[in-house]
Amino acid sequence: MAGDSLEQIPLREKLKDVEKLTRELTDHLGRGFIPKAQSLRRLARKASSPDQKDSVSDVAVREAVAALLQSDEYARNLCKKTRRYLESIQSDVDEMFGT
Repeated sequence: MAGDSLEQIPLREKLKDVEKLTRELTDHLGRGFIPKAQSLRRLARKASSPDQKDSVSDVAVREAVAALLQSDEYARNLCKKTRRYLESIQSDVDEMFGT
């Protein structure tokens, strides 16, 4: 996948690259982000329960939040890359059809 200059890449390659990015994003959300969010939610519920409050440390909550934030940042970067590719593809298609 290209860096900053997407204009240099043929449309076919852009389509392949954006497909890979989309698959990577889907996989990351399903196997990374969502499980981390669910884990943090369970941990927060456990921490807010009066009878289990002491079994959840502040460090565990901070680590879970940090992991979720890191996962979110990765997903956002994938979204930005995908958007750049899609905008470039749109531009190529507009150019092809004169719109």
